[in-house]
Amino acid sequence: MNPDVTERLTKHTGPLTDTALITDRRGVQVWRVTAGGGPDAEPGQRLAVKIPADHDPAPTREIAVLRALADQTGTTRSPLIDGDGFTAGPWFDGPSTMTLFKPARTSTLPSPSEQAALLAGASDFCHAVGELHRLGWVHTDLQPAHCIHTDHGARLIDLAGAQGPRPLTDPALNTPYNGALAHLEAPELARSLTTDTPAHPTYASDVYALAASLWTAATGHWPLNYPAAGVNPHSATLTELRTAIGTGHIPLHTAPPALSVLCDTLRPALDPDPASRPRAAELAQALQAPYQALQSVPPTGGS
Repeated sequence: MNPDVTERLTKHTGPLTDTALITDRRGVQVWRVTAGGGPDAEPGQRLAVKIPADHDPAPTREIAVLRALADQTGTTRSPLIDGDGFTAGPWFDGPSTMTLFKPARTSTLPSPSEQAALLAGASDFCHAVGELHRLGWVHTDLQPAHCIHTDHGARLIDLAGAQGPRPLTDPALNTPYNGALAHLEAPELARSLTTDTPAHPTYASDVYALAASLWTAATGHWPLNYPAAGVNPHSATLTELRTAIGTGHIPLHTAPPALSVLCDTLRPALDPDPASRPRAAELAQALQAPYQALQSVPPTGGS
């Protein structure tokens, strides 16, 4: 970590007993650090520190989002530090949805207990999104890496693009949506982003990204079958890709037999028509039935 950032950070946290670079992409470094104890952190508390390049405002906006949510709920993800050239918030221990679903991507037939665990994790992801929606917010950038499955439930991260009830008291939050990962964007957003029409994320567009994230985590590929529509996602420009997605005519991939229950449950949430998609809470409920059925399957082997 940059020594200057470390010096400024330790004024809030005390000496750092451990540091690890977790990711360095899209112009932002993410570090996991352990605080020695200071004005804004308890001894031994793990923090996620984000260091943007070129004064990227995203980490600062994320802290503003988290503070706004804390004001609504009367709770806080303490600490929330907006420092000079960095931000810091709590670190969540646990696998991301992408990591949680690794058994589905590496085994042709996960065991009933593994399938049950995956469905439970998928339902937890849906519940976390549903709770955000209940507060009047949309995440706008749901991805398999943006949900962490902790011992205390699923936690959404990377909320820099989240949109809440307008107008918000912090002017930094009243900013337009400029797009996220195109492969997971709802067709109506992709369509708006390729025209002069303002793009307005909704609960329905979040649900599409939620289902697309779960499909991707489970299968290892994007939900849309680009080759079937004559689209090469590797050579297409971003505008060409969004134009194709925006038609709503690209079919979904055929689900692997081992994942047919999960993918069939996700299909309604990937409907090109936003009015036809279930709510996040309804999707969570839909995942409960196959989860409960798998829980009743007796384990094989043993005596």
